[in-house]
Amino acid sequence: MTEVETEMVWVGDLDKAEFLLAAVEGEDSAEIELVIGCDEAEAGLRFHVKGDDLREVRAIVDGLLARLGEAEAEFDSVSRA
Repeated sequence: MTEVETEMVWVGDLDKAEFLLAAVEGEDSAEIELVIGCDEAEAGLRFHVKGDDLREVRAIVDGLLARLGEAEAEFDSVSRA
């Protein structure tokens, strides 16, 4: 059986990266890595997703994006308050 994999990368400030990471921690269907930039103000999240077929990988990615989108909206609303 062929395994399918993809990678997503998000780049932004460290505070938001840590907030987004907390929102998806415990997600067993993806390897998630926090990468801190040289100046420590910029960071990135790298998501490595594997599955048995495209449908499975897409479902995992869709779930991650939904959780990240909700977390980003919450972060932005709290940051502006």
